[in-house]
Amino acid sequence: PTAALAVAVLRLCLSGAPLASLDEGIAATRLYEQHFATVDLSQDVQAQRLVADAATKSGRTDIFEKLVRSLPDSTSRAALVKSYASDRCLHVAQRVFEACPEKDTGLYNVMLSAYIAAQDIASAEKLLSRASADGAVDSEMYEMYNAMIKALLQLGDSRRARALVQTMRSAGMAPTCATFNELIDAAAAKGGSAMWEVVDEMEACGVKPDNITCSILLKSVQQRSQPRDIERALKIVESVDVAMDEVLLSSICEACIRTNRSDLLARHLERQRSTKGVPIKAAHTYGSLIRAYGFLNDVDRVWATWREMTARRIAPTCITLGCMVEAVTNKGEPDAGLALIHQMLAHEETRSLVNAVIYCSVLKGFSHRKRFDQVWAVHDEMRAKRMQYSIVTYNALIDACARSGEMSRVSPLLEQMSKDGIEPNVITYSTVIKGYCQDSRIDKAFEVLEDMKRSADFTPDEVTYNTLLDGCARYGMFERGLALLRDMEGARVMPSNFTLSVLVKLANRSKRPDMAFELCSELCSKYSIRLNMHVYNNLVHACTNHANFPRALEVFEQMLGERVRPDVRTYTLLLRSCISSRAASEAVGLLRAGAGLGGAPSRFLPCGSAGAQPKGGLTSDLVTEALEGIAISCGKEDLALGLLQDLKGVRGLKLDGRLAMRLATRAIRSPSSKQ
Repeated sequence: PTAALAVAVLRLCLSGAPLASLDEGIAATRLYEQHFATVDLSQDVQAQRLVADAATKSGRTDIFEKLVRSLPDSTSRAALVKSYASDRCLHVAQRVFEACPEKDTGLYNVMLSAYIAAQDIASAEKLLSRASADGAVDSEMYEMYNAMIKALLQLGDSRRARALVQTMRSAGMAPTCATFNELIDAAAAKGGSAMWEVVDEMEACGVKPDNITCSILLKSVQQRSQPRDIERALKIVESVDVAMDEVLLSSICEACIRTNRSDLLARHLERQRSTKGVPIKAAHTYGSLIRAYGFLNDVDRVWATWREMTARRIAPTCITLGCMVEAVTNKGEPDAGLALIHQMLAHEETRSLVNAVIYCSVLKGFSHRKRFDQVWAVHDEMRAKRMQYSIVTYNALIDACARSGEMSRVSPLLEQMSKDGIEPNVITYSTVIKGYCQDSRIDKAFEVLEDMKRSADFTPDEVTYNTLLDGCARYGMFERGLALLRDMEGARVMPSNFTLSVLVKLANRSKRPDMAFELCSELCSKYSIRLNMHVYNNLVHACTNHANFPRALEVFEQMLGERVRPDVRTYTLLLRSCISSRAASEAVGLLRAGAGLGGAPSRFLPCGSAGAQPKGGLTSDLVTEALEGIAISCGKEDLALGLLQDLKGVRGLKLDGRLAMRLATRAIRSPSSKQ
């Protein structure tokens, strides 16, 4: 008989057709044993399964094993295992595996994959140990270990995956870079320090990272990452033997932008401009470079990159054009951004690149520069060109209403949103609230908040509450602001440092500075908030605004003790308060601390000299103002002149060369010097 005939008869037996008094399994196995045992079924997995199923039903283990042994090679047996495993008949797949007279790596891999697919990790681990005990060579075991590690990571069990790496190492097999890349990617997704622990282990094994490793590390670096993370990631990038490609270059740019590391970004862009630079062929990479130069405020390089791309006849994408328009607009050139849009619209091959998102960058650019006539002109142009608006577009327009005080435009915009089938979101409502607050219509802003609270679709978030709190602060409405805070807490919206900075401003403008400190103490304790620079600055301002200079200095000392670095505003508030209080010696001490000079009071240096210096240093205008105040208002020209000599040696601080003569002359003429 032929294989086709055997299959047809066996299928009939197992189909439930009448077979006298015989069980279908018994009938099928008897037919196979008597008539079809010599038929070659090796090319027909379904035929093999008919026999195997019949043997299983009738309890004929001997026929089951005979069938498996009759298959000519391991590949045929593996196909039968895989067939049962794909139908989730794991127990039968396992019986086939056990019946195989010889088990090579291919068979082990198929069975391992079956266990992994069924998430039977315990059986998979036993099989792995068995393969090793059966003498599978290292090259064969690598594939199995890597499959097992990948499966564990997909199940979220990184601990067991890393333990398996240790098992590999103990067996004398060094994990490959691909193995570590899987582990690093899984650890990066979870966050925390685990990723760097895997990198340390990778280095300990002597495994060198590749471009994939670098891309994973760079993508893991986010805005809240520690500075050392981006520094270490870039150090690893620089150590890779493989040549950098466009994907890695783009990853470097994006990582530096996300972490606000303009210093590292500038260094890598300088390298890109050298002979070691990566040849750029993709518009996407040009988009990353344009974004990077825009981030560095280098408009000339932004335009040079765009011109290079067009000169090389690399067609821009929608994303590249968006990066370009955003870069020039954010650097104060919304007209140039709009002109570029018009240039793209003028050519048929690039007309389709322009969309409402790209136009939106220009809208925001004109709005932020208070050129509201241009905002509405661009809006009319977009409507005329039938641009498809999104919620982002409408929110930008409503923000322009808030900034310009033209809240009468909001209702028509909301109506148009409804006609376009676009639902407002929390940002929309928060922006409307901001506009009413700025328009001195605080009651209307509270009405919008109540509408949000009644809605099932919109729940006020932190931004909403902070916006309204800022409105209360603007008009010194302390009791109403405090009630809003309690409402915020009741809605389980957690306050942040931004909330605290607004609350301090509220207490300050309401002439209740003590409440600023009470609220900070209460909320920091309740929500484990660590005060940032902006909150400390507002606390200093609350003190100086109410002529309490000693307490302002206490806040400054606490700020330094908590390792919060002051900025120029901190020093501006303190120095002006010093001068108005005629506290010349304290002003001198503050200037020495801020400029990094010796002789600063130790209480200003709890974390060393660098911790007291503002980023970018003190400005020449502030230093000049303070020196003149010390000499003239405080009548201490000798202190001012002596300090001026030391300040001349501060790197990056440029003072007027005639300042010394001006200080001496004004001091002589000032009334305080004659007393």
